[in-house]
Amino acid sequence: MTHALDRPLNQIRQIRPSRRIAPFAESVWLVIDGLSAQRPDAIYFGSGAPARELIPFERLREASAAAWGEGAAALGYGETDGYLPLRELIARHMEALGAPADPAAILVVNGSQEGMDIVARALLEPGDIVLVEGPTFPEAVRLFASYEAEVVGMPMDAEGIVVDALPALLDALPQPPRFIYAIPTFQNPTGVTMPAARRQALADLARDRAILLVEDDPYSAFRYDGEPLPPLRAYAPDSVYLGTFSKTLAPGLRVGWIAAPRPLYDHLFAVKECLNISNDRVMMRTVHRAAEGFLDDHIGEVRDAYRSRRDALLDAMDEYLPPRATWVRPEGGFFVWIDLEDGADTDALLERAAAAGVIYLPGSWFFPGRSRRNGLRLSFSALPEDKLVEGARRLGEVLAMG
Repeated sequence: MTHALDRPLNQIRQIRPSRRIAPFAESVWLVIDGLSAQRPDAIYFGSGAPARELIPFERLREASAAAWGEGAAALGYGETDGYLPLRELIARHMEALGAPADPAAILVVNGSQEGMDIVARALLEPGDIVLVEGPTFPEAVRLFASYEAEVVGMPMDAEGIVVDALPALLDALPQPPRFIYAIPTFQNPTGVTMPAARRQALADLARDRAILLVEDDPYSAFRYDGEPLPPLRAYAPDSVYLGTFSKTLAPGLRVGWIAAPRPLYDHLFAVKECLNISNDRVMMRTVHRAAEGFLDDHIGEVRDAYRSRRDALLDAMDEYLPPRATWVRPEGGFFVWIDLEDGADTDALLERAAAAGVIYLPGSWFFPGRSRRNGLRLSFSALPEDKLVEGARRLGEVLAMG
């Protein structure tokens, strides 16, 4: 007798994916990775990761060995909220930022992207509205859309979200947004930073309209010019804060955190417990041991290296890019955003750029609905200075051709 499982799966039932998977069907990374495979010698401005040579490998290896030294006890199920000494370290870090958080209100997650997903799972229902910066982190747009939310872009300028424009935008919506998602410091992809007055204005608006703020803060450690600004959480203590060690230590660690007010924290905890019980116990201990007494000095060292890379790229852009390209000098972070004239299409230009030996991220991927196509993002974090200069020269030649 033939068992049902011996037949091909498509003869047993038709596999129909959930409609929630539709936002994941298109990915800028599939496009860019395909081009990179075809043009392995091209200078790749796409990576927003820290430079591999600046990752503190030896420190992490020693910390990992010490964590494994705890023996089998390190391999049991962990605490859902995360290793307490790590949460206490995170709380001290947030207090230094000017946005205190109780360790009991910090949830350790598998990178801030899982944190974003947990927030979305806990809050979004089909038909809800989420406001994001236009442009913003592409994976946030796809993630929120996968929960069948309508993702609406907020206007931006050289100082981030144009808060004065939000009342009219909110009044035009059919319902209040579930939350506002923002990257106010060295924003991805533009690199711009919201000044203190706008942060306060956004916090005031959110309070007056009873809108939750969700702040994503991966880059604030890397300030090259000017004075540090406290996170939105300092202006809106009842907001949600997403943090990560991906940029300051290494992205492969997959350790981030959520700081959230109660009772929302309790709902996030419940989602995390259901998703994967807890983060990797060994990795949480590794990150704690690596960061304790080391992280601030390490950030200071790598910050200088990233500042030099930013300056090399900006100087080369000044020299090689034609007048049609405009940009704002980022005070920190990993990115520079270039605007071209209205009507330009950086998606269409990408193939020509790749043929000329330079690959960037087209700006359309950073907007809900891919509604604007005349911008592009360059990342300087992962490239040495000579590659940054040569990449800007190649890009300048492509842009000069129109």
